[in-house]
Amino acid sequence: MTIRHIQKRGSKALGSEAPKVKMDEGLEEKTETFLKKDKQEWQIESKFNGSKLYGWFTDNESAVTVIMVHGFGVDHNSLNVHAQLFDNLGCNVLQIDDQAAGKSEGKYLGFGYIENLDTLDWIHKLLTERPDDKIVLFGASMGAATVMLTSGYDLPKNVKLIIEDSGYTSAADILSYHCQKRFHIKGKWLIKGISMVSKIRAGFSYKQTDCKQALAKNKLPVLFMHGKNDFTVPFEMRDELSTGGKFEKTVYESLGVHIRSYYIDSKKYQQVVENF
Repeated sequence: MTIRHIQKRGSKALGSEAPKVKMDEGLEEKTETFLKKDKQEWQIESKFNGSKLYGWFTDNESAVTVIMVHGFGVDHNSLNVHAQLFDNLGCNVLQIDDQAAGKSEGKYLGFGYIENLDTLDWIHKLLTERPDDKIVLFGASMGAATVMLTSGYDLPKNVKLIIEDSGYTSAADILSYHCQKRFHIKGKWLIKGISMVSKIRAGFSYKQTDCKQALAKNKLPVLFMHGKNDFTVPFEMRDELSTGGKFEKTVYESLGVHIRSYYIDSKKYQQVVENF
């Protein structure tokens, strides 16, 4: 197990293919309708390593834009059904491909660290194009870790809310969980060794992916959303994340698996998001 296996494009280090879950009635049709809408292709250059990154902007002539950050080993299309939700609520939607995902360049996945620096670049890009927009950051799984890490910075006043769905506490914690679950080893020293290699090759160590540490500095309201049957990121991590820091918090739970709460509990999920 090396950094090439764990952090490469399309890595399955956090699990196999996403579980097939039947969506609530109407979600597939609404998502298909959303995908037919016109989208502007945007491009930025990562200040972290110069990679060209791509995003797709759906303009609803709204004063609110949701920046959507996908998870580990997938691309922006993995959140199309969630993008449809925000589109349905009348928001503009900016779906991005992270480093080493989809159309974007990049050699290594960053467990949220590289991605959170790139998210700052996307915020700057959005405000260059639309300086008066209010911004909501939405992330799922590694994307959830990304937006939580981003919360630790002094963000522009335009950024108003953060929504994390199925996020983990840190790279070391989630890899340790999978080592024990899948390989029945603690893997502490193995993870430390890979973290050191990551620092040399990818430019960051796993210590820089501590979401609890970032949330301790956060001042924005955060909505924590997790499914109780999530075996990719254990449900208990939600409570670890939501009990620290001094900021406004809302928590939501379902009986869903990883990033699938909206699929099976769409009415309540949408209601909670809309109220938040």
